[in-house]
Amino acid sequence: MRPHIYLTSDKVGQLRSVEEFKTGIQSGLGHRLWTGVLTRAEADLHKDPLTPSSEFPEREAIHARHSNADWTVCFAAGQRILRAALVFLATGDDAFKAVALRQIGCLFDLKDWPLWCDHAHLHQGSPPVDLRTGMLCTDLSLAYDWLHSSLSESERLTMVEGIDRRGIQPYLERLPQKPFWLTSRHNWTTCVVGGLGKTGMALGEDHPQSRELIDIALPIMRDCLKAYGPEGEFNESVGYAGAIQLLVTFFTSYRYHTRDRENELVSGPFPDACRWVMHLTSPPGNTVPFGDAHRGRPVAAQYFAAVAAATRDPVLQWFFVHHHEAEQKMRHDVHATLFYDDTVPAEPLEGSTPLGHAYHTYGKCISSRTDWNPTTTACMVTSKAGREVNHAHNDVGQVCIDGYGEPLIIDLGSCLYPSHEFHDRIHEFYNYSGFGHNIPMVGGRELRMTPDAQGRIVDSFFDRDNGAWWVLDTTAAYHDVRSIVRTVIHFFPGIVIVMDRIDLEHPEGITLKWHTVDRCEPTDHGAFLVQGQRARLTARVVNLTGGRLSHHRGQHVYKAPYDRNRLGELQTQKNESFIETQTTGSTVRLLSLFSVAGPGEESSLWQETNPARWTIKTGQGTVRVDAISEQLSVRNLNTGVSLTATACPP
Repeated sequence: MRPHIYLTSDKVGQLRSVEEFKTGIQSGLGHRLWTGVLTRAEADLHKDPLTPSSEFPEREAIHARHSNADWTVCFAAGQRILRAALVFLATGDDAFKAVALRQIGCLFDLKDWPLWCDHAHLHQGSPPVDLRTGMLCTDLSLAYDWLHSSLSESERLTMVEGIDRRGIQPYLERLPQKPFWLTSRHNWTTCVVGGLGKTGMALGEDHPQSRELIDIALPIMRDCLKAYGPEGEFNESVGYAGAIQLLVTFFTSYRYHTRDRENELVSGPFPDACRWVMHLTSPPGNTVPFGDAHRGRPVAAQYFAAVAAATRDPVLQWFFVHHHEAEQKMRHDVHATLFYDDTVPAEPLEGSTPLGHAYHTYGKCISSRTDWNPTTTACMVTSKAGREVNHAHNDVGQVCIDGYGEPLIIDLGSCLYPSHEFHDRIHEFYNYSGFGHNIPMVGGRELRMTPDAQGRIVDSFFDRDNGAWWVLDTTAAYHDVRSIVRTVIHFFPGIVIVMDRIDLEHPEGITLKWHTVDRCEPTDHGAFLVQGQRARLTARVVNLTGGRLSHHRGQHVYKAPYDRNRLGELQTQKNESFIETQTTGSTVRLLSLFSVAGPGEESSLWQETNPARWTIKTGQGTVRVDAISEQLSVRNLNTGVSLTATACPP
């Protein structure tokens, strides 16, 4: 039977048939998603096929200049094929089939596409096989399944031969070499091994080695599920957690391949992994850029629809409904239309989902938000105590603050990847360095970069009505310190207090940076005002131990030779701004005070009423902060509500 992957020609169990798909796109969100697919497919009708030298708005021009088969062009080519094939399947219009076949023929042509591999990955072995190989094989074989009944015998043979020649045989030839993506458990594994497994499922009996491709992939993909933390934490940064989709699509494909006998999305890490991503998504729907991620990237939400459909989970359905749009505008992913099931209700998160959570595995990430408004929650605070297994930055202890849907105290995210020759000196690029994050640094030394250079979450507390606090011990990430402990309080709605307790063997220089979304200047007393487009943040940094502090604004620059990307061109100098506080001592307590004000709300300054007490007027009343010994407390003097945290619990 064809089609048989993601859609079935007749009704099988709970799988979605072509006729059910056609019905689902007639109204509501299903219709809006379909309209987006159809509009883009119609725009493709008279366009030339995409090649590695193609320029288009979503693509960084550097890759087109180098004719590099980067992620963006491979994704765009695959999506053009899938859109056209799906529209043809739904409408029977041969013009869309022609678009798919033109792009497919181009991909098979060595002159147009010399490589199905990124230039940056060519050093990893021969024949060249990488993420692009897995992506293109998957999309081409899926289109083959959807187009199958309309193809001539010659067209079928051409497609199978092309996928075999460009992808399957190079992949099988590499396996005896034991490439890292065969034995590791991250996005390369799920994209390459899982992608070729999906290729086997889609080609089925039309390729003699389909069964072999599936048998190789299935145990490895199941083993990949063991890499998730006990609460669904992905073993890479949340910016790379879109790779969860690769496992979701694999097991969705397998569910269709087994004709609904195997539905592995209902168990394992998938529902919890979605909730982990939810907690690390900031309004209006961007992933928190911890680790090796990028600022302002929409959360990958389409796999939420697949997990919601498989589990009938209304919370995951709500998240997809409210966060798919930004991703669709950027990625135009046909999977969203395929996976969305309008028979699953969407349940609002307010009241049913905690406002904060601390995750103790991998990046050891924490988030706290005032509510689940998907666009303009008053304040969200994110933090972390660890470093991820892959795609890690030296960001142990990082704290960021968003207000009313925009970042104020920020994580800079990643630059375009540096050259592989700098792998052992990656911290020389400030994005990867501890000096490029909102953490204390000691003696001008970089953080340790070994696997054991991890902090830990000592304690945490979350109160739905009043706020949250947590304590991070990040000592293990530093060289030659006695202890470094960071305590964070988020007092609803917009008060954030951070205390750094730093104990050293002998007096040394200490710096603390706060990276700001604007280019504000500090006063001599450590006060500064961050101005976003709508929200503002009033801040002040003080020394509880009485030592002298100096404050200044600085900005980062890439310095030769650490100023080139992996294609050899100069990095873009963004001159990203920060407020830096400097002091010297062996026992230092730095207190950072923040208050977020929304649109139309006046900003007042932090006032010191005695050496251990500060107040500020907010739209909700006057807030007082007390820092006595190792204890931090915050109280609203008008309402009497308070939160108290101990900086170093016994």
